[in-house]
Amino acid sequence: MKSFQFIALAALTASLAAQQAAPPVNSTAAIFERTKAATVIILVGEGAGRLRSIATGVVISKDGVLLTALHAVKGAAEVQVRMANGEVFDRVELLGSDERRDVAALKISAGDLPALSAGSSVNLAQGDPVYAVTNADGLAWSATEGILSAIRPADEVPGAGSGFRLLQFSAPVAPGSSGGALVDRSGALIGIITSAKGSAGFAIPIENVAGLADSGHRTALGSGSSLQMPAKMDSDIPKSSAAIGDSDPKRMIKEAKTIYIHSKTAFLTVDTLDRALALQKDWSKLGLTIVQDQRVADLLVELDRPLFTYVHTFVIVDKRTSVLLGSGKVTAFDGTIASGGLAKDIVKIFAAVRLPPSSN
Repeated sequence: MKSFQFIALAALTASLAAQQAAPPVNSTAAIFERTKAATVIILVGEGAGRLRSIATGVVISKDGVLLTALHAVKGAAEVQVRMANGEVFDRVELLGSDERRDVAALKISAGDLPALSAGSSVNLAQGDPVYAVTNADGLAWSATEGILSAIRPADEVPGAGSGFRLLQFSAPVAPGSSGGALVDRSGALIGIITSAKGSAGFAIPIENVAGLADSGHRTALGSGSSLQMPAKMDSDIPKSSAAIGDSDPKRMIKEAKTIYIHSKTAFLTVDTLDRALALQKDWSKLGLTIVQDQRVADLLVELDRPLFTYVHTFVIVDKRTSVLLGSGKVTAFDGTIASGGLAKDIVKIFAAVRLPPSSN
């Protein structure tokens, strides 16, 4: 008998411990947990793996259908979807879109996904609590809560458009939140976040866009296999002169892979210097690539010729820190003549760090 009582007591203790460990079904913690599981990061690229923006999406069916803000993916060359469990999907299809309401339906090739059940704005009242999980400011799966401030026509919100309703709420909204889920106190999906005006956030009622995936059309978006989350969102920009002071110019020159050339004068063009660099015997040994897009450059080379002079100048700058890495000037009648001397000096600066002493 004692043995039976001991087993029963152990079972009861284990049951109580499990109940204490798991949050109540409709507690704030449980709502955020379910919402996070169904919330995705959407990486949007411009091509060649260049990240344009980070947005949020929400899974609405287990077979991989999700909703997001249309402006987040419109015109994207590449799209990638990341789940909270670590799964990454590089191939994404556009199933439908609503230009007026700024919502898009996407599809990833997956099954048995955590999905949010659709609620309704019909039973919502002003002051009701609302919750969201978004990728605000690139900070993945950030939880916020607030209240429903109003349900109003879009016509009343400057710049929002017309002919539809908006859920106005007080939960904080920041860049990256677009496309996120707004859920009610039961954890049901009531809206798709699309915009913010000051301290007010706005979402489209789910019942107005739930059928977007049923258009019957599928448009494949560009593969996002080359897209990556920024490794360091804040540290890419130095916060103080001390951070810049710790920078090593020689290391910057040695580790650079790409340069972007910009000319501030019509007397010396980028193409002219490009050709002059190619003629330098050590240029091909440096392992540098000249790019046409400043956003993917490690270093910047700026050309100039001050007015009323024949002095042609260049400066080499680290794009991230703006630290000056080198400079030079050549006096010549025109840019074509000056380009040879400038190219020689530029190559000399790089060769001194990137090539063995015997090579330069």
